[in-house]
Amino acid sequence: MAGPEPARRIMGGWEGKIDIHKVFVLRPTAPRITCGVGALAGLDGILADMAASGRDKVLVVTDATAYTASGAWKTIQPMLERHVAFEHFEGVRLNPTFASCEAAARRGRDMQAKAVLAIGGGSVIDTAKVVAVLLRHPIRGAADFWEKGVPVTAAAPIVAINTAHGGGSECTALAMAPTDGEHRPALRSPLLYPAYAIEDPALTISLPARHTVSSTIDAMTHALEAATAIGASPYSVALAREAVRLIAACLPTAIAQPGNLAARYWLMYASAIAGMGFDGGMPHLPHALEHAMAALCADIPHGEGLGMLLPAVLRALYPAAPEILADILAPIAPELTGVPGEARLAVDRLKEFFVAVGQPTGIGAYFTGADVPALSRLVLKSSLARMLLPYSPIRADADLVARLFHQALES
Repeated sequence: MAGPEPARRIMGGWEGKIDIHKVFVLRPTAPRITCGVGALAGLDGILADMAASGRDKVLVVTDATAYTASGAWKTIQPMLERHVAFEHFEGVRLNPTFASCEAAARRGRDMQAKAVLAIGGGSVIDTAKVVAVLLRHPIRGAADFWEKGVPVTAAAPIVAINTAHGGGSECTALAMAPTDGEHRPALRSPLLYPAYAIEDPALTISLPARHTVSSTIDAMTHALEAATAIGASPYSVALAREAVRLIAACLPTAIAQPGNLAARYWLMYASAIAGMGFDGGMPHLPHALEHAMAALCADIPHGEGLGMLLPAVLRALYPAAPEILADILAPIAPELTGVPGEARLAVDRLKEFFVAVGQPTGIGAYFTGADVPALSRLVLKSSLARMLLPYSPIRADADLVARLFHQALES
């Protein structure tokens, strides 16, 4: 019979820092997510069921390229033609805007769409979520919900066909809907969960190397944020640990062998579980800072921007959650023991991993010290930051925000 030593080890690790009196939802309302090579074939049955239940008019939402480059469209188009009437909106842009979301919704209203089918990554799926809300609130605009606090009372059903392995929007109740200006608000509602999500790694093999890296670093950041957020649960920490393990093991292979379906499978799975983790644990500092960067330079891929910030943010976060971060980062920093003084070691190992996979480790290619005041101002006035920063395990004030941007310049 085992003695008490295993229990002592657990209580001395990150598990001992969990507030066992804080009640959390282990499995929230969530989409039916199917995963694996060939999962896209299941869309035929989904569309047939939707048509049989009266949801026989579908607005298809895509960007201009991913739905064809991924190979998804040649499979999906015959299914749509077989089961439903549909219109196709392919005007989703990187970092979608209120204007583009409302243009898609107008197309859906004109055809009296009963459901929305998203084919793409995070920007496309977020747009589909906004459209789903607007279809059920025809006299409202996106700003009413994302900026003015009007409650979401209904949304059209969403089917999400994911073509990347980073955003996680297909697994969450969150949606970004930035304006064309400086603000990038987010909304959280259980009505934003897709009804169905399909994770077929065969749709990701056409991703360029830069997109492969940036989308995966997005998922890694989700994992680290969810595990360190105020109110993090054992569930979010466990999902983060597994996500980082899989990313560390499989990202180098996906870069070297883009067609390796096993590597893509595990990266897509890691992205999904990281998304589930932050759906409960919430992102915080990296996302709040990155969205300010995107407001000034929209050409930076979201995940790449997060990665540029992550070494500086990790240096600040590590002393607040050393046990959790040492456990999660073990695949890339096995020497960590979980004490506050090893933050520099954690940062050094993270940067070594980033260099190995081609992820920039700082923001110096895009910004200078002269940009820090504007970046800091954007963070501090942002409605998104006001939503996310309370989840940070360290106090996120003006001094910290400016210091993190300066440190990211030095990386």
